[in-house]
Amino acid sequence: MEGWVYALLAVVVWGFEAIIVRAAGDGVDPLVGTGIGCIAAGVVFAIYLGATGKINSDMLNQSGLYYGLAGVTSFAIGHYFYYTAINKSGASLSASLVATYPLLTVIMAWLLFGEQITLKSGIGTLLIVIGGLLLFV
Repeated sequence: MEGWVYALLAVVVWGFEAIIVRAAGDGVDPLVGTGIGCIAAGVVFAIYLGATGKINSDMLNQSGLYYGLAGVTSFAIGHYFYYTAINKSGASLSASLVATYPLLTVIMAWLLFGEQITLKSGIGTLLIVIGGLLLFV
């Protein structure tokens, strides 16, 4: 599959994530909910990686460490903030505001990796950020 197809699939999955968290309500503290989610995801991935034979020493390299850092940053810390926002402000506002993160991604990719900011990516990112800012008007 093309990369953009995976991106659209991620959109669908993440769209439902906010609804699932909103449905969970405030019956569990967002920090506990984040932990439960991380553990559940870890178990699913451990079973899959073990069953497919992908758990091996090849994972213990710089790329593997970066994926580990990304997991802690996104799954643990980012989701805690996201779940707390959903509990305090609702799914619609929180998901819309969090969806402005591409601005940071575009800037950091340009600074750290020299990725080009094209006219299309610049305009698209700007429109996303404007949409997020409109939530506060």
